[in-house]
Amino acid sequence: MKKSLLHVFSNQHGSVINVALLILILIFLIGIGLSKMSTTDVRIANNIKQDMATFYEADAGLEATGEMIEQDIACITGFSDTPTATDGLPAGKEIIGGKFYVNTLNFAFNQRKKGGRPGIDMNAVDLDGDLIVDFFYPPDPAMDLADPHTNISVGGATRLSKGSAIQMAAGYEGLGKGAGAGGASIIYDVYAQRIGINNTSSLHYMQWVHIIKPSPGCNF
Repeated sequence: MKKSLLHVFSNQHGSVINVALLILILIFLIGIGLSKMSTTDVRIANNIKQDMATFYEADAGLEATGEMIEQDIACITGFSDTPTATDGLPAGKEIIGGKFYVNTLNFAFNQRKKGGRPGIDMNAVDLDGDLIVDFFYPPDPAMDLADPHTNISVGGATRLSKGSAIQMAAGYEGLGKGAGAGGASIIYDVYAQRIGINNTSSLHYMQWVHIIKPSPGCNF
């Protein structure tokens, strides 16, 4: 009896199968772990890609705003308002260049806004009751606000530029000719908010300086 029990415990027949099964199980578990890691890495890479795309799209909004400010100033009193019966848009709203839906036709004449950072709500107003989002694109006022779009807020303040003086001496008389130069400029606070895919968001700020001078004319 003792011999038979010892024989059973010391019998190694079939151990190769057991070891092979253990190795297969380990390989399977390692494969699952690596698969989850690669899936996570892909998701992280996609998130970074989406965030960077939203970042640069917001930056592009600032670039577009500079030209829009200059064109709005060049139109003397802001962009003109096409009659609603003609363009189907509410009074005071325009699509400029087929690219920008303008909420405030004369936004270049805005004062600096209080609480003027744009949010997702394109009908929000600042503390003075003025619309915060002056224009946005793509120019679809009926779009889902979760869809990719860019909101722009503009507000400026006039300042006097520093002048310079030149005095040309005229010998012992102490007389001479003087010349002074200066001017004025408008400094705009510009906020561009990009709502990207999967609700990514990026808010950029810049100051745009417009030197007050004769305008070449409105191109729109």
